[in-house]
Amino acid sequence: MKDSGIEWLGEIPEHWEIKRLRFVAEVNPVKSEVSHLLPNIEVSFVPMEVVGEFGGLRLDYTRVIDDVYQGYTYFREGDIVIAKITPCFENGKGSIAEGLTNNVGFGTTELHVVRPGKTLDRRFFFFLSISAPFRQPGEAEMYGAGGQKRVPDSFVRNYRIPLPPLTEQQQIVKHLDAEWTRIDALSKQVRKSIDLLREYRMALISAAVTGKIDARKEVA
Repeated sequence: MKDSGIEWLGEIPEHWEIKRLRFVAEVNPVKSEVSHLLPNIEVSFVPMEVVGEFGGLRLDYTRVIDDVYQGYTYFREGDIVIAKITPCFENGKGSIAEGLTNNVGFGTTELHVVRPGKTLDRRFFFFLSISAPFRQPGEAEMYGAGGQKRVPDSFVRNYRIPLPPLTEQQQIVKHLDAEWTRIDALSKQVRKSIDLLREYRMALISAAVTGKIDARKEVA
C-alpha cells in the first residue's frame, strides 16, 4: 500500500494511480457533436424524476431533437449521468445511460455527464460515482443557497480518481455486480417477510376485535 496523497482517501494499492478525471474521461461533452442529426429525429428525454438513486434510468419519454437541443443537457449511449443539485446528489441519483432512443439523450440541466476514456471502465466509474468517496467531497464543494446548492463542473473535472489497471477495474466490477445481485435478492426476501408480518399483524388485530380470539385464555 502507499499514501494516495488525498486526506479522505488514505492509502491505495501500490500499483494504483491517482488521476484527475478530466485526463481519463470527457466531462460534460458538447452537444455540437450531434448537430448533424435531422431536427425531427427522436431522442430519449430524461427529467430528474426518472433518474434512479444508485442506478437505473427509466426511459419513459422521447422528444424530437429540435425541441430539446437548446436548454437541456446532452448525453449519448454509455455516458454516466450524475445529478448535481441538492438533495439529488447526496441521495445518489445517477446512472449509466443505456437503451437511449437513437443512442442519444437530452435531459434536465441538473445533470453532469461523464464519458469514460479507454483507461476507465464505465461501470467502475459508475460505482465510484455513487460511493461516499465521490459524493462526500462533492457535497463539500457545493455552491449556492438552500435547496439550490449544486456540485460545480470544476469538482467533477478535477476529481482525483483512484485508478487501478483496466483489467483490475473489470474484476472489481464483476465482484460488485455479483454482490449487488445477491444483496438485491436478500432485499426482496426481507421486503416479502415484512409484507407477510404486516398481513399477520392486521389479521391478528381483526381476529381479536371480532371475537375470534379468546383474550381471556391468552392472558391467563
